[in-house]
Amino acid sequence: VRGTIFNDLDDERLYKQINFVEFEEKFKIGQGGPYANGNSELDGLTSFPSKRFKKPENVSVLEHTRLRNIAISRRKLEMPAEMVIRAINNLDLKQLSLENVEILQKMVPTEQEVKAYREYIGEKKDLNLLTDEDKFMMQLAKVERISSKLSIMNYIGNFFDSIHLISPQIYAIINASSSVKSSKKLKAVLEIILAFGNYMNSSKRGPAYGFKLQSLDTLLDTKSTDKRTCLLHYIVATMRQSFLDLLNFDTELFCIDKAAQVSLENVITDVHELEKGMEAVRKEAELRGKGPHNHVLRDFLNNSEEKLKKIKIDAKSAQDSFKECVEFFGESSRSTDANTFFSLLVRFVRAFKTADQENEQRRRLEQAAALAASKKENEEVVLRNKINNQKKQQVRPEIRLSRSSSNFLHSITLDL
Repeated sequence: VRGTIFNDLDDERLYKQINFVEFEEKFKIGQGGPYANGNSELDGLTSFPSKRFKKPENVSVLEHTRLRNIAISRRKLEMPAEMVIRAINNLDLKQLSLENVEILQKMVPTEQEVKAYREYIGEKKDLNLLTDEDKFMMQLAKVERISSKLSIMNYIGNFFDSIHLISPQIYAIINASSSVKSSKKLKAVLEIILAFGNYMNSSKRGPAYGFKLQSLDTLLDTKSTDKRTCLLHYIVATMRQSFLDLLNFDTELFCIDKAAQVSLENVITDVHELEKGMEAVRKEAELRGKGPHNHVLRDFLNNSEEKLKKIKIDAKSAQDSFKECVEFFGESSRSTDANTFFSLLVRFVRAFKTADQENEQRRRLEQAAALAASKKENEEVVLRNKINNQKKQQVRPEIRLSRSSSNFLHSITLDL
C-alpha cells in the first residue's frame, strides 16, 4: 500500500454515508452469495489490505496458552456462566458434576489475573471487546471464596470413595501385622535359619542372637560347593525331612500380599487430608449459618463425621500394630514402611515354596535316573545269564555224542 494511491484513501469515513445494509441484500454479501468464494470481477478490491467490514478484534488479559486451555475447558463444561456460578455458590453437586468441579478448579483465576481484570475495569475499557473466555473468568473472579467452595465440593464428592479405598488398606496392615507377630511356625522357621547361619559362621565369630529380615533375600545367593543348590534349598529339604509340620508356615500369615501393596505413610497422610477437608466443611457451614442452602453441608456432616472418626481410630490401630510387629522382629518402624516389610516376607514365602518344588522336582529326576540305572543293570544281568545259558546248551550235545560213540565201540568189541 505504501507509495500507492491507496495510502491516502480512507474508506472508513464513508461507512456512515453509504447504506451497506441494502448493499448486502442486493449483492448477497456473505455465506452463500455469488461473491462469497472470491471469484468475482471485483476481486481486485481485495488485492490490497483493507479495513473494509473488519470487526474489532477481541482482547484478552490471559496468556495465550492459558486462554486456549480455558477455551477447551469451557467447551467441556457445556453450561452457561450463570448456571455454573449458581451451582458453585449452592455447593450443588447435582447441578455441577464432580468432573466439572475438577475442571473448574483448574480454571480459577490467579491473583495476577484478578488484578488484571480489575485494572481493565478501572480503566473503563470496553468489556464487550473481551473474549468469551475472559468474560467467563471475570464471572468466576466475582465469586467469594471460589477456591474454598470448589475444594469443598470436590471433598464431598470424593469422601465416601476415599473411605472405601483407605479402609481395606488399613485392615490389611492390621491383620498382616497381627498374624506375622503371632505366628509360631514363622518363629520356628526363623529359628532354623538362625541355626544354619550360626553353624556356617561359627569359625569366624561368636554366635548371633538374631538377624535382619533382609538377610532372608541372601539365602538364595549362598551356593553349595558344586553350585548345584543354594542354602535355601538345603534348609527347605531339611525341614521336609525333619520339620514337616513347618512347611505350611505361610498359612498363619494373613493379608501379607495386600499389606505389601500398602504404604502406611501414604494412608496416614490421606486420613489427615480427610480431617483437613472435614474442618473446611465445618467452617463453611458456620459461615453460612442457617441459610437456605446450608442443608447440603449439614446433611453431609451428619452422614460422614462418624465414618471419619472411625477410620481415624483404625488408622491409629494400624500404626500401633505395625510398630509392634516390626519392633518384635528387631526392625525400626521409623525407617521401615509397611510395603517394604511385608514385601520382604512375600518374597521369602514365594522363594521357600519355589525351593520346595524344585527340591521335589530334583528328587523325582534323581529317582527316575536311579530307576533307569537299576532297570539297565537288571537288563544287563538278564542278558549275561542268557548268554551263559546259551553257552551251557552248546557244551551238552558234545558230551552226549562222546558217550554214544563209546557204547558203539564197546558193542563192536563184544561181537568180535
